[in-house]
Amino acid sequence: MDLQPILEQLAKLPPEALMKIMPELKVEVPKANPSGAVLIGVFLARSLGIGKIIDDFIDEEYVTYEHLREERSNGSNCRVSTGLACEIMIGDMLGRNKDLTRLYKFEEACENWQVETILGIPAKKFNDDKMGRALDTLNSNAKYMANVLQDVVLSASKRFDIPLNTFYNDTSSVPVYGDMENNDKVQYGYGGMPGLKQLILNLTISAGASLPVTSTIDPGNVQGGNTFERSFEKVKEITDGQEFEMIIDRGILTQDNMHLMLTNSNKKALFIGPLKDELSKNWVLEQLDNTEKDDFVSIEYRSKKEIERNLTKHYVAFETEYTFKVEIDPLSKDKKDKKRRKKGERKFVIHTIRAIIYCDLNKKPKEEERRQKRITSTEDALVELNSKLNKRNLITKEACEKAVDNIFKGQPEMRRLFNVEIGLNQHDALVMSWSKDEAIIPELEKTDGIFVLLTNHDKEKVDANELLTRYRSRNDIEISFRFLKGSLDLQQVFLRNPERVDAYCFLKVLAMLVINLAAWLLARNYKKMSTQKLQKELGDLTISEQRLQPIGVRHWNGTNIPNSIDVLVNLFNLPHPLELIEIINSSINFSYYIEKWFNDNLKK
Repeated sequence: MDLQPILEQLAKLPPEALMKIMPELKVEVPKANPSGAVLIGVFLARSLGIGKIIDDFIDEEYVTYEHLREERSNGSNCRVSTGLACEIMIGDMLGRNKDLTRLYKFEEACENWQVETILGIPAKKFNDDKMGRALDTLNSNAKYMANVLQDVVLSASKRFDIPLNTFYNDTSSVPVYGDMENNDKVQYGYGGMPGLKQLILNLTISAGASLPVTSTIDPGNVQGGNTFERSFEKVKEITDGQEFEMIIDRGILTQDNMHLMLTNSNKKALFIGPLKDELSKNWVLEQLDNTEKDDFVSIEYRSKKEIERNLTKHYVAFETEYTFKVEIDPLSKDKKDKKRRKKGERKFVIHTIRAIIYCDLNKKPKEEERRQKRITSTEDALVELNSKLNKRNLITKEACEKAVDNIFKGQPEMRRLFNVEIGLNQHDALVMSWSKDEAIIPELEKTDGIFVLLTNHDKEKVDANELLTRYRSRNDIEISFRFLKGSLDLQQVFLRNPERVDAYCFLKVLAMLVINLAAWLLARNYKKMSTQKLQKELGDLTISEQRLQPIGVRHWNGTNIPNSIDVLVNLFNLPHPLELIEIINSSINFSYYIEKWFNDNLKK
């Protein structure tokens, strides 16, 4: 703390007052708070125009912070728009790693963050009612959030020269804790945590900068393939008639979705995705039966880690074609709307696309080893079950058959391999026997290390090696999901109102957009840094308060300002944290505190 200005004011006190106060002077340092991190997060969101774009869509007036500070100095009553409230929530998400502020605590938090001094907005304006109504407004129209995200992405792309021509689409379950009785979207579904209901986050991000371009919260029992058309149409809008590529996972690459991309984009949509094994096992076996070992050609692909460790290549590939048939304008799947069509009325279209069968030579022996372990484990489980027959709850044939089903649950290969029979002996006691069909094992071994990628790319433009390289790069969307669930705490949704849940999750996606863009720009202009590390550095950007007692004068210092923050300040044209601290300190009236101490202690 710089004591010189304070000492100059103290020198004006009467001598007896100086003699009393000087021995008592001491500097207290309370716990540092994340004001710097949150406020830089707010200014990052503002620099991308997020608040203004939100207000423009909902027809509210967006007021700049400069104007708000001016209104405050003139004594005017400032109004907090929905966009401003959303920027504060996004700043909180960026600056408080896994310690997000609840809606009812924002007023207190804004008081600690010195929001009134820096932004010109009294902390009481950010009460729980205002923050909740901001979420309600954001979700009041189904198109608001999708259009806001689209405009923010297009603006950032134009400003920072970010290509938008390759996209990754996937879904992820979001477990929900607590009472959500009024939220119909919260359902039990596939891939969730045992005993917990869930929501489904459907996300599309751009390659490279990992900017989210589509984001929706769907019911927990909805499969991603059923919602893909909505994401696809939005990507078409963003690319505006230009050629684009979508790299998607097996759960989304259904035949209907491939038909959509092949027929509804003027041949502008290119796609890469894996063939679902469980739906095409026979097709794969047929292709392998008609393929000689020499037909597989070695390709150059290696992962980044394999290249760093100088490991040898281990993939081979075989090019073929995949043909599928899709019904045009099928009847509704809803039984109430289902009508019987006359013979010949159903119409189909047939598509033939490229299919590349890959074999991972390193994975092949590992899968064989895992199968043998599963065989041994299954036999042990059957032996154990056999020893428990006719005891306790295993005294009926139905109960024993259910126990057998549990052994084979999630193991279709083992169910094919083992033939289990349960019956009664001459004493009406349950007996169980089983046999193993050894002839099936060679058939299972055929698909060890095998996976298939489907695409409509021309072979001359994208060969088997490049195709695999592009598909493996979709790990970027998995990293985005982990960041949302980890650092941004997506799974911690402390809201019961369904509309607010959707809007709050959407703001977390916007926060991820900000941090992903910042990390991408740092990699291009300074050094590569993961989003997790960048958020940690941002979160460490604290403002330390110092208090001179017994007067009570407060003073702030900035701590932990790394070079990465300096780079972001220049890239986004942000106020430097030290400038924010200067604004806070310049608003302190030393004379007021000294005079108050004198009046309270010595004037009588």
